[in-house]
Amino acid sequence: MYVGGNDGDGQMHLVLEVLANAHDQYLVGRCTSVSIAVEADGAVCITDNGPGMQLDATDTWPGLHAVLTTLSNRPTVDGHRPHAHLGIGGIGLFVVNALSERFEIETVRDGTESRALYGRGVVIEPFSSAPTTKPNGTTIRYVPDAQIFLHRRVPRAKLTTMLEDLAFLAPNLTIAWSFAGDSLAREGLAGRVAAQIVRPLAEVATYAGTFETPSGPIDVDVALAWDIGACLDASIDSFVNLERTREHGAHVDGLLDGILGFFSTHDREDAERDLVAAVSVMLADVKFGNPTRDRLDSPEAREPVATATKRALEAWAAAYPDRLAALQSHVAGRWPPAEA
Repeated sequence: MYVGGNDGDGQMHLVLEVLANAHDQYLVGRCTSVSIAVEADGAVCITDNGPGMQLDATDTWPGLHAVLTTLSNRPTVDGHRPHAHLGIGGIGLFVVNALSERFEIETVRDGTESRALYGRGVVIEPFSSAPTTKPNGTTIRYVPDAQIFLHRRVPRAKLTTMLEDLAFLAPNLTIAWSFAGDSLAREGLAGRVAAQIVRPLAEVATYAGTFETPSGPIDVDVALAWDIGACLDASIDSFVNLERTREHGAHVDGLLDGILGFFSTHDREDAERDLVAAVSVMLADVKFGNPTRDRLDSPEAREPVATATKRALEAWAAAYPDRLAALQSHVAGRWPPAEA
């Protein structure tokens, strides 16, 4: 209703609502830098060096608490110009606060620092103020509500594209952004899956090894997990010799073979629901299924990947036996499991 959906696009809209405040200050020459940090748990922290936000109400300003908790029907709360919407809306900070499990704001204006904490739009810690020598500026950190959003992280590629566009459209505004999940890259494909579903790395089923085949050795690396309850189609990233295969092929068939074999089921649709996985193979003699080289047609890769996937799931099941029954019910199409 407010942000266009509860998927990644909705997450993008939250970022844009916060960023728009700094951009408006840039338009009138009162803000020169803004930074956006996406944290490992999906939280987003946005900081600008604008003039800070007025805490108390004035003749033209309803007060900061009202801005954060009341839907405004005006183009801007205080009627300021110039003004530009970023994204689809212009609803303001009200919607970000309402759709966040946790919403923290710290703002410095003319030697006074004010801060408050909200949860789903409700005050947890009311505004407090104190003198400060900090420079003017505002920091907002929010955690999107997991009860609302299917995806727990802002879509990285889409956010990066938008920020790069804005950097050229607003050349005098310095924009910096970072993703805490980048540190997981050292963990390989398991880190990629963990970052996508925001789970501890240890909970991702993973296996890497070399398998001998009549066509030569094949290096296989698999990582997979289920984001149970997200009600999503499978999200599978596949690679051959370090290149993405967008149409998948034998290695993804092998991944699904391994899943179905481990859970003793033939229902591929149920097995794929809420699945987040990544598979990479390295082999000397590659057969691609189309001229664009984005589908693997080397049949000898299928069985090694299936074996690697089963080994990954066996190790995961041994580490988390208490979670195995729930996952078995999910994959068998009996989720949520029936009450005893």
